[in-house]
Amino acid sequence: MTIPRARPHRSLRIAVTVGALAVALLATAGPAAAIDNGTLGIRPSNESDFFHLSLYPGAATDATAIVSNHTDTPVTLLTYPVDGQSSPQGTFALASQTDPRTGVGAWVRLDAAQITVPANSDLKVPFRLSVPANTPPGDYAGGLIIQSPPVEGETSIVGGDTAVRLDVVQRQGVRIYLNVAGTARKSLDLGDLSWKQAGDIVTFTLPVRNTGNTILHPTATLDLSGWAGANTELNFDTPESILPGESVDMQARLAQAPPIQAGAADATITSEAGTDHVQVSVIYAPWLFLGIGLLLLVIFVYGAWRAARFVRRARRAIAQVARAGPDGQAPTNAILPSDRARHRDA
Repeated sequence: MTIPRARPHRSLRIAVTVGALAVALLATAGPAAAIDNGTLGIRPSNESDFFHLSLYPGAATDATAIVSNHTDTPVTLLTYPVDGQSSPQGTFALASQTDPRTGVGAWVRLDAAQITVPANSDLKVPFRLSVPANTPPGDYAGGLIIQSPPVEGETSIVGGDTAVRLDVVQRQGVRIYLNVAGTARKSLDLGDLSWKQAGDIVTFTLPVRNTGNTILHPTATLDLSGWAGANTELNFDTPESILPGESVDMQARLAQAPPIQAGAADATITSEAGTDHVQVSVIYAPWLFLGIGLLLLVIFVYGAWRAARFVRRARRAIAQVARAGPDGQAPTNAILPSDRARHRDA
């Protein structure tokens, strides 16, 4: 895998530097395999995939990596150790050359920082891993990197006065898993379950953090019981692993979600640390359309009330006209207020 690295052209007034390293680290989940892109490769000498080492605090061990050159010319490579990381999406990754080294990357010692591998051949690269005496027990991860020299690319002009040259650097690595003997602690902390709606897709996010000292492999499901028109259970994306001290955002997506919903989502997460639950209320609707509908309903009700009021007044007026007679006088058999008064006096 290759990624371009941009360098500025020094003869121009304004320059932009954009750097990146190509990394082939088996950072995605799936079956383990040797790290080989058909041109260069690196693998353990005595294992098929990665290094798996176990040591006591204060102990050391020697191991050997095999670097393969499948080209017809010798290649000179940088070699250096780094620490392992868990990406926010749950994939395994190896740190960059400039990142601080506090674990495996700091404990590995190589005979040389640069190697030359003959054409169409393999080269043994021995290293020594020494665990400091005060190292806490648990799982640690890192890797051994081989890095090719930059291959200069073409220079292009950006914005009229900025030159960018795209160089290519190839970086590959083999993982080193280390278990330091001692009491294992398996602990996984859950963050707040949250959700976000975009169109007819609702995305649920559950942050999890490995607070123990062993590598964990969590899985999680989401229960949407009681939702109208929705599936009752979803599966979260499963991370490859979570290294001790690392955090991962697990996500589940509900496609074709109902346009209006008011309910709860209950996440169940299971790992070597046990089973736990977390819940969140979910209330959403197309508020703009609901607001317009409510306004139209108010207008309709108000109009109906005014119409009913007009009809009642019209009926009273018609009744009064009918009682007044055709000449506008009250009917002769009608008892007027003055007649009622005389009758009372009598």
